[in-house]
Amino acid sequence: MNQKILDKIYEPFFTTKNVGKGTGFGLAMVYGIIKQNEGCTDVNSELDQGTLFTIHLPRHTAMDSAEQKKKSQQQEQGNSETILLVEDEQAILKMTKSMLERQNYIVMAASTPGEAIRMAQESPGPIHLLMTDVIMPEMNGRDLAKNILPL
Repeated sequence: MNQKILDKIYEPFFTTKNVGKGTGFGLAMVYGIIKQNEGCTDVNSELDQGTLFTIHLPRHTAMDSAEQKKKSQQQEQGNSETILLVEDEQAILKMTKSMLERQNYIVMAASTPGEAIRMAQESPGPIHLLMTDVIMPEMNGRDLAKNILPL
């Protein structure tokens, strides 16, 4: 990659692909996860030679059982709130659903905006949070939120 591209690789919507051929490198999410875990990245790239990403994460140290119990109680997240998750990439949808359910959330997973609207209309209880991809077929995340909010 040239320097102009390297300067933008962590921007969420940056892509070198033509319109309709892709949405970006997806590195913004990777970068966020690494930073959230107190890590950093190094990127080395040479034109026509390739690119090397090095991820540095802090070493895990074992905790005693009392400290572990206290930390797990502090990390308890959800209280059975319902999240409507909308993502057109099946692998990301499945992974995110699983992660949220492990945090005690009830997850309604949809792979299209139309499916999400139908699920919201048929939901027996309140939906506490809409978590959606921004760019999807049918409509973007912002328009989806506008359609679901009245429901």
